[in-house]
Amino acid sequence: MTPSPAAPRFSKRKTLLFSLVLFLAFFGALEGVLRIVGIKSRVRPRLILRTIDIDIDFPFMRPDADLFWSPRPGFRGEFLGKTVTINELGLRGGPVRLPKPPGVRRIACFGDSITFGYGVADEDTYAFLLGKALAARGVETVNAGVTGYTSHQVLRLLRRLSPTIAADAATFCIGWNDGTWRPAEDSEYERRLRESMAVENVLDRSYVFRAMKALYLGAPHPSGSTPEKRNRVPPEGYRRNLEAIVDECRKRGIAPVFISLPHRRLRGEAPIDSPYPRELSAAARDLRVPLLVATELDWQTSSEGNESHFIDSLHFSTSGHVVMASELARQLVALGLF
Repeated sequence: MTPSPAAPRFSKRKTLLFSLVLFLAFFGALEGVLRIVGIKSRVRPRLILRTIDIDIDFPFMRPDADLFWSPRPGFRGEFLGKTVTINELGLRGGPVRLPKPPGVRRIACFGDSITFGYGVADEDTYAFLLGKALAARGVETVNAGVTGYTSHQVLRLLRRLSPTIAADAATFCIGWNDGTWRPAEDSEYERRLRESMAVENVLDRSYVFRAMKALYLGAPHPSGSTPEKRNRVPPEGYRRNLEAIVDECRKRGIAPVFISLPHRRLRGEAPIDSPYPRELSAAARDLRVPLLVATELDWQTSSEGNESHFIDSLHFSTSGHVVMASELARQLVALGLF
């Protein structure tokens, strides 16, 4: 009986090469199918490094390597039923006249969602209303508030904008987000973000990666895996950022002005206790920067029941923006700045 011929044997090198060809062919075919089906690339959260801000997806935001996120230039739409317009500079409101016309004085209002105007329309923000209040004095305003920003981000936004907008003065209402708890401080997050975006921006071109990313982001987190959290900007870092903000303003010929942090106080509720507004007050004193206080809205208001001026614990209602704009206009004029 004639023995069966022995099965051909491949070298390890040929076997590995054949396996690689099969692997590439499989994923090539999968990539082609997914491109036909279409997998939308999600702006946030990122896979390698999740966005560390709040859990709401804002249609007017985009990833930003320097600022973590920033408003999307040219956006016009609605959010929470209110009109939101983002101009060509990536700031809320209509176009900014560039270069600044002769005889015009300009205030840039920096801050977080309180300044941006979370929950109100473009024309109801205190930055817009401040411009109306001071228009007869030849003053116009720019709303440089961005939802979720800390002093870390505001400092970097100031450095980006100050050469362009030619502001004569800048107000800063910032601090509450600095104290929020996250897995990494903003300074550490900035380093991680730059490294991760360099990799992930390339991988996002692959539809296989997009599909895997969507599955990963949709999966529940295992119990007990919550990382240790810390302030996004600790109080000592907040103080350093305030000092750097003042230095940047004065270097550019901009008069810096701090705004005492607002907070809702319900009837019968004790004033909030936080190191951030106290640090802001101390920095204003030491750096000789005006600290404007809208008493009715302030974090340590003595009046109870200012809730009609807020839509939640931090964000102004329309009437809150009116009160803030009126107080800022009055105090800025009293200081002789306008």
